[in-house]
Amino acid sequence: MSDSDATQLDSSFKVYFSTVVRSSPLIKGGEIVLLDWESKTIEAKQPIFPKNPEIIDPNPRGNGRGGRGIEFFGNDVVVADYHTLEIYDYKLNHKKDISHPLLASIHETFSQGDGMIWVTSTSIDAVLGLDLRQNGHMFQQYWPREMPEFQRRLGLMPLKIKKNDDNRTKFLEPKHNRHPSHLHLNAIAKWRGELYGLFNRFGVIANLDKEEIIIQDSSLDHPHNLLINEDGLAIVNNTYKYAIHFYDLNEGELIRTINLTEFKLIRGLLLKNKLNYFLKGLQKKLFLPQIDVPKAVFVRGLDRVGNLLFVGISPATILCIDLENGKLLDSYSYTDNVNVCVHGLKVLVEN
Repeated sequence: MSDSDATQLDSSFKVYFSTVVRSSPLIKGGEIVLLDWESKTIEAKQPIFPKNPEIIDPNPRGNGRGGRGIEFFGNDVVVADYHTLEIYDYKLNHKKDISHPLLASIHETFSQGDGMIWVTSTSIDAVLGLDLRQNGHMFQQYWPREMPEFQRRLGLMPLKIKKNDDNRTKFLEPKHNRHPSHLHLNAIAKWRGELYGLFNRFGVIANLDKEEIIIQDSSLDHPHNLLINEDGLAIVNNTYKYAIHFYDLNEGELIRTINLTEFKLIRGLLLKNKLNYFLKGLQKKLFLPQIDVPKAVFVRGLDRVGNLLFVGISPATILCIDLENGKLLDSYSYTDNVNVCVHGLKVLVEN
């Protein structure tokens, strides 16, 4: 038994996860939830929705709804809504909010320690470095669509944006995400002191400091999340293909996948979803009102503790997977409503 395995056995976990509720009013669009993993008990939860400024969301799906990436800062929990970092203590008592005029559709976040946090401003394809100790002072920013190498490799055009304006409510229309140059940059991580980003639309992991594409994988279908180990192992959720991909950034290649459909739990959810799609098609043929069928097993939310991988899916469920053998060890289902999706996921280890 390794030291990390022993630590896992002697430890208890608090799992923080955020949800997005599709096709809901914004005020009921999601939560931040605190789960005691051992007892599978919900210890606290808070609604998450954009408040200041309020937004008018033209998209009936997720878009401006619910909670996003989660990070820890000292003894606090930082969870993002559409344009704000909401700060709570470990018991989810709200403390304060931090925002910035360039925050538009925050997705994932990455903490580099000492109060420095990186935030994906996904609607505008930007990455912002914010100092939480200075009330969100921006110390660095990246605009990949303006970088010549990415423009050349991916055929990108810069976003038309007035960077000194308040852009928090200006990019809610679906047309912005449909632009051919939109990256849907939704996750970041640091490795060897350099920042890496996940370009969802292109299936790309890129070094933003060196302006290099490290991985471009056409099999990545709407990927989310990016974890990078010290040895250069990058872990990504292949969202629409129900899989987890492992890449060697040193070699720039895919080395392993975990196919979630090998788990009985996942096969059951997908079968139920297929039946709902069949019913929807039948109702259409009979000219009857059709049921709404959101996507089941929408794979999003990822954290690693030693040899354990925690993964989120829809309907809001947390999977615990053994990294060594790829087996499902445990799971927790928050709801059976497939409209409720996990977005952010972070595990606190308690000895």
